[in-house]
Amino acid sequence: MAYEDIIYDAQDGIATITFNRPGRMNAMTLLMGGEIRAALQQASDDDTVRAIIMTGAGRGFCAGADAARLSNNAAGKPREQETLPNAGAIEGGLDLGPGFAAKYSYLPTTPKPVLAAVNGAAVGVGMVLALYADIRFASTKARFSSAFAKRGLVPEYGVAWVLPRIVGPSKAMDILLSARMVEAEEAYQIGLVDRLLAPEDLIDTTRAYARDLIDQVSPRSTRIVKEMVYRGLDQDFATAVDVAETETRAAGQSNDFKEGIAAWQEKRPPRFTGT
Repeated sequence: MAYEDIIYDAQDGIATITFNRPGRMNAMTLLMGGEIRAALQQASDDDTVRAIIMTGAGRGFCAGADAARLSNNAAGKPREQETLPNAGAIEGGLDLGPGFAAKYSYLPTTPKPVLAAVNGAAVGVGMVLALYADIRFASTKARFSSAFAKRGLVPEYGVAWVLPRIVGPSKAMDILLSARMVEAEEAYQIGLVDRLLAPEDLIDTTRAYARDLIDQVSPRSTRIVKEMVYRGLDQDFATAVDVAETETRAAGQSNDFKEGIAAWQEKRPPRFTGT
């Protein structure tokens, strides 16, 4: 489909979703939100795509909700109608339960790895998008803020659930209560981001990581690992162990297991089929 507020590009097994309102620091509109979900569905449905990157055009990743929307909401004006769905689990994706079908929290249901390449400010819903990516790469120019409390709001989209699971309860409390700006170096130190890179290296390094996943990792394993990790966040330990044992037995019967062993023994790159 044709997109207005994002750019979608798929090549060499990698789908790149670029938030494309650089003049507004990629501030979120309802259209953009719907287009992001549509693009993730498109990438999920495309058998040639094995990894997905989200990033922003220009200086920002996503500077939060568009100011006009917030002003209209505060004034009690009728809310803008969605032209594309902003919520709903990815069709054919991971079954993670109803909580992962809401707005933005649906991102983990994408059955392929989603990497955030945070190139600049990730504020409010922009921070939400980064948090729901599977892995976060950040430029040294990246900055993060929940922003909600400074607007008289509270953390939306399940952020108060997901952020403590990434950085721990007290650090999450600090970030959400103060709504302060967290600079890139601190974000890396507290585990909010997984890689910290020079701006000129951000996209190339993120793509190289995606390329390594494509070349070396079974897509069947990728899907199941994601499901085990996200489901495990709400499971007790005994259940998680039982799931691991069940999935290990199933993996041992898969074509990808046979190919992985053959490639290892023959000292060659694997040719996984995802079966």
